[in-house]
Amino acid sequence: MLTEVQAIISAVRGLNAEQRRELAEALALIDVPPASASNRRILIDSIRGKYKHIPTSSEDFSRRKAEDIELESRL
Repeated sequence: MLTEVQAIISAVRGLNAEQRRELAEALALIDVPPASASNRRILIDSIRGKYKHIPTSSEDFSRRKAEDIELESRL
């Protein structure tokens, strides 16, 4: 979990001011339940693709898996 949080923090540091503002707005909406399915669709459409430059979770998984394999090989 800690490496996931560190990866997120690292990725956020790479965002410019506008991207950080957009991320903050999106995060603020997480705790607000959507009033309807159409509002949920609007939210999803508004953030889709905005952060495609951030490493994907599959890349993070591959990195963590390689770290696990290296650790296990030392035992």
